[in-house]
Amino acid sequence: MSEHEVANLRAEELAYAERATLGALLMPGAEDAFRSIVETITESDLREVRHRTIYAVICSIRVTGAPCDPITVAAELQRRGELSKVGGAPYLHQLVQEVPTAAHAVSYAAELREAGLLRAVAEAGTRAVSRALAGGDAQEVAEASVADMQAARDRGLAAADEPPTDLLDFIQEADAEPDWVIPGVLARWDRLIVTAGEGGGKSLMLRQLAVRAAAGLHPWKKARIRPVKALLVDVENSRDQTRPWLAGMARAAAEDGAPIERGRMVVDVRPQGLDLNQPADRSWLLRRVEAEQPDLITIGPIYKIATPRSGESAEDSARALMTALEAVRAASNGAALVIEAHAPHGMPGGRRDLRPIGSSLWLRWPEFGFGLSPARAMGAEELRLMDWVPWRGSRSERSWPEQFMAGTSWPWQAIEYAGDAPIPLPYTLTAEQVAALPPEQRAALDDHAQQEVF
Repeated sequence: MSEHEVANLRAEELAYAERATLGALLMPGAEDAFRSIVETITESDLREVRHRTIYAVICSIRVTGAPCDPITVAAELQRRGELSKVGGAPYLHQLVQEVPTAAHAVSYAAELREAGLLRAVAEAGTRAVSRALAGGDAQEVAEASVADMQAARDRGLAAADEPPTDLLDFIQEADAEPDWVIPGVLARWDRLIVTAGEGGGKSLMLRQLAVRAAAGLHPWKKARIRPVKALLVDVENSRDQTRPWLAGMARAAAEDGAPIERGRMVVDVRPQGLDLNQPADRSWLLRRVEAEQPDLITIGPIYKIATPRSGESAEDSARALMTALEAVRAASNGAALVIEAHAPHGMPGGRRDLRPIGSSLWLRWPEFGFGLSPARAMGAEELRLMDWVPWRGSRSERSWPEQFMAGTSWPWQAIEYAGDAPIPLPYTLTAEQVAALPPEQRAALDDHAQQEVF
């Protein structure tokens, strides 16, 4: 594709983003989107003059709290004598028909802000070249050009900046209690990436986490929590592969006295994968999340939710996918996001690297990153004992177990402390699993009460 074709395609995308943003703001229930958009873009970020006019009228109506729709906006444009200049009332209705959901508007506005900034920078550069060619005092030309660039960067936003907080005031502020999805484990807006090798049990971990949360069961303890709404998006396994596991977990929840209520958990199985770098797939997921409003989203693996563009670097591909996932979190009003990812192949005889395959950006993006790694203790293979290994430092203090092993009623069972350390939340073993333990571990079991926790 030539540079000219790329430029034309980008111009079409931005034109659609302008229409979609305006259309979303003309829809009922767009109050939250409006608050985010008005903090993101100004009229100058819109390229078409008529779109600037429509946006200005929408803002003037919405700040008063009055109803804002194609009819009220058309009436105000008519009053100002500008209705015919923007394409008339039919164009306003066309804007609404073009946008599937208001959830996209915030992400579109961010694109428009970026494009508007680039245009402002280009215009400032053009003026700088003109000044330099016209001659005059070089220092004055340089200072005027720098001021132009600063104005392009800020474009009136500096006046709205919050002042910084003095240190003495800052340290006196009370810490906010996290808005827990799973108490002590995941709060709203948290991101957790779980890695393992092929067949390492990471898909089962995500399913089990979602089912227990929807049932109102704590993931690590034999304790109740407030049931949450969970959305499971499996883009690797078929419906027939996924259903038996979920059915077994639903039965286990019911046996634990916590049957899952209808509407608490929804499942989307798309073994063909998703490409969240493509508008159609991204829009589908945003619509699903906006409609369901989950508290917890599990999705993955990463390699099946985005297809790198031709010639694109791993960093650019990861950055684009992260932007799409941030839009998903915003559409859900901050659902905790748990993502599955594959780990690289290990060296013969060595422990497998548990960091996600792909860009190093994945190491920095989530709040928490853990991998399932086969333990090396005697009897570990028979127990399917796995170390729960952090591959990045956690940003907040949370309650994580140190190991998992194959469960009885649930696929995974947590072990809070590894090795011979005391186990305040001990675990239940089948007779076969006890027999597979080395003698010192069997002796340790005799010293502790046993209780299934996961």
